[in-house]
Amino acid sequence: MEFASGITLKVLEGLAPYAAQYAVEQVCLAWGAQHELNQLHETLSAIQLVLGDAEKKQMQNPLISHWLRNLKDVCNDADDVLDEFEFRELQLKVLMDNHKSCEAKVRQFFSRWNTVIFHFKMGRRIKNIRARLVEIDDEKTKFSLFQIAKLADNWGVPQRVNDQRETDSLPETTNVIGRAEDRNQIINYLLNECNENVSVISIVGFGGLGKTTLARMVFNDNEVEKYFQIRLWICVSENFDVRKLVRGIITEAGKECNSESLNVLKRQLQDILRGKKFLLVLDDVWDIDSTGITSQKWAELKALLAVGAKGSKLIVTTRDESVSSLVSSMHMHSLNSLSVEDSIALFAKCAFSEGEQQRYPDLMNIGKEIVNKCGGNPLALATLGSLLRLKRERYHWLQVNDDDIWNSSGKDSILAALKLSYSALPPQLKPCFAFCALYPKDYEFHSNEIVPLWMAQGFLTSARQNEGFEVMGLDYIRQIGCKSLFQIEANKETEIIFRIHDLVHDLAISIAQVECSTVNCRPKSAFEKVRHVSVLAEDLYGEAEQVPEVLLKLEKVRTVLSLDMDSFSEYTLRTCISRFKYMRALDVGGSTFEELPSSIGNLSHLRYLRLDGNLFIRQLSTSICKLLNLQFLSCLGCFSLEELPEGIGNLINLRILKITTKQMYFPKGVFRRLTLLETLAIGFCHSLKSLGEIEYLTNLHHLFVSSCEDLRSFPPNMKNLTALHTLKINHCWQLELMRSGEGITGLRSFTVRSSYLEALPNWLQDSADTLRSLEILGCRKLMALPEWVQKLTLLEQLYVMDCPKLPALPQGMHCLTALRKLMICDCPELRKRCERETGEDWSKIKHVPMIITTRDDQAPEPVRVLLVNS
Repeated sequence: MEFASGITLKVLEGLAPYAAQYAVEQVCLAWGAQHELNQLHETLSAIQLVLGDAEKKQMQNPLISHWLRNLKDVCNDADDVLDEFEFRELQLKVLMDNHKSCEAKVRQFFSRWNTVIFHFKMGRRIKNIRARLVEIDDEKTKFSLFQIAKLADNWGVPQRVNDQRETDSLPETTNVIGRAEDRNQIINYLLNECNENVSVISIVGFGGLGKTTLARMVFNDNEVEKYFQIRLWICVSENFDVRKLVRGIITEAGKECNSESLNVLKRQLQDILRGKKFLLVLDDVWDIDSTGITSQKWAELKALLAVGAKGSKLIVTTRDESVSSLVSSMHMHSLNSLSVEDSIALFAKCAFSEGEQQRYPDLMNIGKEIVNKCGGNPLALATLGSLLRLKRERYHWLQVNDDDIWNSSGKDSILAALKLSYSALPPQLKPCFAFCALYPKDYEFHSNEIVPLWMAQGFLTSARQNEGFEVMGLDYIRQIGCKSLFQIEANKETEIIFRIHDLVHDLAISIAQVECSTVNCRPKSAFEKVRHVSVLAEDLYGEAEQVPEVLLKLEKVRTVLSLDMDSFSEYTLRTCISRFKYMRALDVGGSTFEELPSSIGNLSHLRYLRLDGNLFIRQLSTSICKLLNLQFLSCLGCFSLEELPEGIGNLINLRILKITTKQMYFPKGVFRRLTLLETLAIGFCHSLKSLGEIEYLTNLHHLFVSSCEDLRSFPPNMKNLTALHTLKINHCWQLELMRSGEGITGLRSFTVRSSYLEALPNWLQDSADTLRSLEILGCRKLMALPEWVQKLTLLEQLYVMDCPKLPALPQGMHCLTALRKLMICDCPELRKRCERETGEDWSKIKHVPMIITTRDDQAPEPVRVLLVNS
């Protein structure tokens, strides 16, 4: 499927100012370029009118899909041209700011002979793009496309999702319908003694039936939790790699993997499991040539696990009965489709609020027809139910029931349901979803990782004035999650963690396969249309002076992502810089080059640059200061980096800056011009004595300071940071917090970890009306929580960990009526006082829905799903 609405709208919006004679003075358009831009706008506007019909009809006509693909390609080229005009204006602004005393000379430099070559090149490129667009416009007449009238409540209208401040990765067992009998059967097999030390139970069924959901229900059952001494969960997916599995199990058990030797890792694993009755879930195991499970691989892993105590069990979930046979399952549990009654119940639960279903009998009659098309598949039912949840008009339900997708997808009901849900996304959300195809299956997405990349591609747009990119990105994730295309596991105010079901991931790949060269799917043709590429370590293996084959045939790439911490050679980096001049996002984390090439300054389109974990880089080339479009710059964990360049303040578009350097002081005035900065993370700056003039960062939302051992105080005038709502301080032993920080107000989240604090700073009271999350970790001298904690009436989450001298909770805890989650770990005295029903402080906290202590067997334990295939 091809959807061009998003990029077409983006280009039209970019063309509008130039078509309206705006900014002509700034860029001095010449030689008919202004006329070409006007014509380009008119042609694209005409095409835009029939795009809705084209995107709908492409299911039956592959030629329309090809036409849409060509349209997207031309629009991407046009977007690059417009970006160069905007960069030209940005250059003028920065030069004038830097040389205010000679402003007239700067304007003269931009308005005469120096712009001649620029105008000539741009004029030719615009003319070429318009010629291609005219061909595409002429071609549309072959397809009998019509303008579709927009309904008042159109599918494509974005609907803001209510912020649910905090949820957890605990499975919502109350929302699972029709699986109680399956759950009980598997639990009975788990709790039955058998002669083998380790026996296997397999759950088999086709995609979307809920194998993982069922396994999680069993995994979190109270009886199962009590029966097994250790419970471990590993996502396997398509790559059954014994080394990765061993490392994954060790890490899941809470231990560190400090060796690369497989033999050492195997011994460590056996030391953890020896004599223990354990439950290990291997989720989503595949039988695929070269990468999947084999008899040899299974025998190797099974032998390692045999050291467990008698009664240990493995649960293997898979789509393939051959996998169940290969692992010699004691019991193979075949998961069937839901009954008609359960299917209707699940669909209605997703489509209506509680008790609402009876008010819409006409809709439910249509809904029953939709349910029949889903064939009892829970994922299809939940997806379509979620799609219709906010729709109460009859035509919306008929639109889903009568859509041609049901015919084009044959008997594949789940594919049809997923396509319908994707098609119904607003245009601006579709590229965000498709972008996720760059990542491996079962990948754990974090919003603070994916949102900056969406931002770099220009995917984030909002009609709400002054809305930050972070808020916008979180809202996008929640909207896609509401359509059941993202599985949200943790939903905090400032961060979301989500995964994508493997069938949904397949859909993303099918949508992105032309524009994206991914670790899952490499294109075999149309290389000129590839805009985004992701690589793994194996793609980079080979000679140092050899460019990986996956990059050789590409030219118009906008994104290069290195998805694991491995060596991205300097030669490959230089090649990428020279070949991909339209690059907007470059992730080379974990590389080993010692200096960033000066040619990096030629990437005028670059918005995102991640260098994290490079232990060898010493200097950032001063040419980095030419990257005026840069929005995200991160060099965390670059322990050899000596200093930031003097001209880093030129990067006036920076929204996110993450720093590790050896310097004692940042360049003077570096923060004065970074007024758009929303996130500042300063970590492992062991010699840093001052944060500098951060009081000028009046748009700063998040401040993270970690492992800055010489830092003793915050700068004065912290009160100027009026937009700050997240403050995290970690391992800053010398930082005096009782007075330093005065003036900070309006915090929503405050975290202090590994500090000599004996009491919480009083200035935290100034955020009493806003604070929602408070985390106190590793404050081993903390003697008490102040009584004013009861004033934090909006507090939803309180974590207290490794504070052994903390004897009790303050008296006013019962006043915290918004508190939903309380975690107390490694606080011996406090834990005793908070024992359920019997502890002296229990009456203060019994109103809290979720209370987790280190030894509270009644408290739910979060399922920690570890990815081993990335």
